[in-house]
Amino acid sequence: MQGRSMKTLVVMNEKGGVGKTNIVAHAGWYFSERLRTLVIDLDQQANLTKTLGAYVGRVESVALFDEPTKVPSVGSLTVTRSTRELLGVEGADRECIETFRDSLALNADDYDVCVIDTPPALTNRTFGALLAADAVIAPIGMNDYSIQGVTELLRAMKGVAQHYKRPPHLFLGLLPSIYDRKSRRERELFESLAGEVGKLLFPGVVAKRDLYSRSAGESDAVWNMKGAAARDAGEEIRGVLATIAQKMELGE
Repeated sequence: MQGRSMKTLVVMNEKGGVGKTNIVAHAGWYFSERLRTLVIDLDQQANLTKTLGAYVGRVESVALFDEPTKVPSVGSLTVTRSTRELLGVEGADRECIETFRDSLALNADDYDVCVIDTPPALTNRTFGALLAADAVIAPIGMNDYSIQGVTELLRAMKGVAQHYKRPPHLFLGLLPSIYDRKSRRERELFESLAGEVGKLLFPGVVAKRDLYSRSAGESDAVWNMKGAAARDAGEEIRGVLATIAQKMELGE
């Protein structure tokens, strides 16, 4: 894919605790197997920065909102660091949203794919990510509160596209994440959701697995771990990421 312009995936949901960071981390590991990959951590909690610490470059994510900024590559996977200074972006002039877009445009020839982890709120950071995004995926937990935020997310996507006169996003769908198949209530919610918004559901799930927490703690992808459970988890999340790559046309 050398020489083609970078494509940007935003992982977002207004609700926290839906497995966004797990998906972004594994996306970074997965895409960087064959593509020049940039990962941007916009969540001030910095969990992603910690998990992908081995790939963090010298650029802090907040710099991308200050002025158009290049992110020098540190290898096949490069991560911009989350800091508490990101909270200051929320008090900045709205022009910072366009500055973030311009920062990503400045890096478009140096990377093939960019994956952005967003804070669990509709903020300047989130709107900056949406303005720059080609595609959006929304991890959702199987609970009422997580699902309620979806309407606001879709409204935000449409609002950004209209306000900034940019093309509509490719919405990849609602991705059931941390999904406990053994829970009767969660299975019922999943079936209910499928009935209501079938076309918006992503064709795959990320199940609730202790291995994903271990993956974050050990800073390594589940498919690199040993055992049958790790093999199952690896097949599951690689399948999800392969579908994302196909939908975004992230070719070789």
